[in-house]
Amino acid sequence: MSQGDRPQESTEMTEPGAVLQKAARILEERKLDITREWLNRLISSIDDVEALERFPTQESVRTSLELIQGLADCLATRQSLSEFDPGGIYYKQAAALGLLQREGTGSLGALAESLDALEEAIWDQVAQGLRQQDREVLRLVKVLRAGLRRILTSAAEAYHEQSSAELDRLAHTDILTGLHNRRYLEQELERHVELYKRYQRPFALLMLDFDNLKWLNDTFGHAAGDAALKHLANLMRSSIRDVDIPCRFGGDEFVILMPEVDKNSPRAVGRRIAESLSKTRLRPGESSVDLSISFGTSACPADGTDSELLLQQADAELYASKERKALKGSTLMPSTRL
Repeated sequence: MSQGDRPQESTEMTEPGAVLQKAARILEERKLDITREWLNRLISSIDDVEALERFPTQESVRTSLELIQGLADCLATRQSLSEFDPGGIYYKQAAALGLLQREGTGSLGALAESLDALEEAIWDQVAQGLRQQDREVLRLVKVLRAGLRRILTSAAEAYHEQSSAELDRLAHTDILTGLHNRRYLEQELERHVELYKRYQRPFALLMLDFDNLKWLNDTFGHAAGDAALKHLANLMRSSIRDVDIPCRFGGDEFVILMPEVDKNSPRAVGRRIAESLSKTRLRPGESSVDLSISFGTSACPADGTDSELLLQQADAELYASKERKALKGSTLMPSTRL
């Protein structure tokens, strides 16, 4: 292969064209002007005195100058782009810029606006140093870049919203049963207390507890206990309204928050769930186990308007039910058949 037939990729990678060379020179010579224009745009958009005082001006100037130099290096040689990848010099500077903006504004949207302002300042300075025909090409690039940026923003926002919703769901869900967890119950309970205090919207609590889940775990293993917990969770879902809030409170305790009802409704639901549970059999291995629960209730405002007091009242009624079973000679141990 003759020298003239050799591919020119390596030459293109190391020898930028005249326009790129000129743009690189503009960035190097005007990086201070670009930074000044960028900061002016940012500061003029801040209408809060405290936010303005928090804005990290000095650190932002230094980081901006280093990043603009990095862009100039990329125009001179494309290999410099690798320095913007994780671990590279300019990657670290870009990360630092993001953290500085977070300290100044604390908003992801504000960070995006800040980077847009930096980009516009770069375009403006580069355009001033180019010929008219090169400015037309630059204008085309700006329009396409703006459109692509909006596509990226829309896609990222949708992805972020879905991810945030999923994280929020996981943070408030009991993994084993799929019910809401204690954190969610406590938040909803406080919210319903406030609803009553403001608008006199009553609600009630139903607290349920297995009579002896520990015995089941000790005898047949935790897999059997988990199966019992999931079965009770399914019975709860099928026995309540859509507006009711079923939660696993902890261990073998469950709570259902029922809006717009008095104390009679949770008692009826508790009896229905207990009856349904008594008609089912858990089958760990070759055994057949009868299960039972006890329950207690409380209502706002009949039993108070404090969340802790309402939980204590439901818990006290639940354990009073267990004591009555013991006094009547009813076993709290599940019956077992082989």
